Amino acid sequence: MIRLVLCVFVLFTISAAARPLPLLEDSLVTYYGELAKSKNDSLSESLSLKIRNLLVESFDEIGVFEFPFNKLKFSKLQSEDGLVRIFNWNQPYQDGSFKYYCLLLRKHPKKQTVEWFELKDYQKEVDKIENKILNADKWLGALYYEIISVDAKKNDTYIVLGWDGKDDMTTCKIVDVIEFSGSKVRLGAAIFPGAMGNQKRLIFEYSNEVSMSVKYYPKKKCIVVDHLAPKSSMMTGVFADYGPDGSYDLYQYEKNKWALYENIDISEFAKSDDRPFVDPRAPQRRRR
Repeated sequence: MIRLVLCVFVLFTISAAARPLPLLEDSLVTYYGELAKSKNDSLSESLSLKIRNLLVESFDEIGVFEFPFNKLKFSKLQSEDGLVRIFNWNQPYQDGSFKYYCLLLRKHPKKQTVEWFELKDYQKEVDKIENKILNADKWLGALYYEIISVDAKKNDTYIVLGWDGKDDMTTCKIVDVIEFSGSKVRLGAAIFPGAMGNQKRLIFEYSNEVSMSVKYYPKKKCIVVDHLAPKSSMMTGVFADYGPDGSYDLYQYEKNKWALYENIDISEFAKSDDRPFVDPRAPQRRRR
């Protein structure tokens, strides 16, 4: 009798410890739905932590890299080379700011193994962050909506496009670099043109009352962006007054770096079938 009870206990423990991926996904969907409706910062923090822990638990399951997670409505991206997956969501605070969570899965094709990394939102202003190399513990938090493999020979470096609802005055679009180096992740690389030479990432800050497009066109290997300007020259540097001025700029990947071409003809991109990025903020806040 004792042996029978022990066997039942062991079977129960194993089944409780190893939950199938569909069950884990259902729990993730429940917690994320509660997060979307939360009006309490402490509750939101708790729900995000539960989501984070469940995702980490799922990473131990066989087949997790291929599991679609179709029911989850937050950002799930996969690189074109099929070696990197991103799980990324934003947690809104009641003051209009956001905290971001990001977990990465990376497949090693030669070893046939999968490892995971966590990027931690630093939540602090960093001086001249466009020129800083960051790491997984000091991440410029964002909601990524595209991951780009621009060089087929490099399966350790990726460009990511992201959105940051910075505060109740301005929003940012971010073009950054994720680079894997052994068991570490590095963020940023000196491959973007800047006013003082090459910089580590691109950050476009503008008014919450407008929207800005930052889109990648894979056939041309380029990023097309709305050119930002203040309504008045008197407001130069006051980003809450910035918005698209009707012209467009292009960043072209050339010789392992991005070159800037200003005031381009947008007509050849106008009929693109690329899906637009849906801004998480309420639409009524984006009008000008």
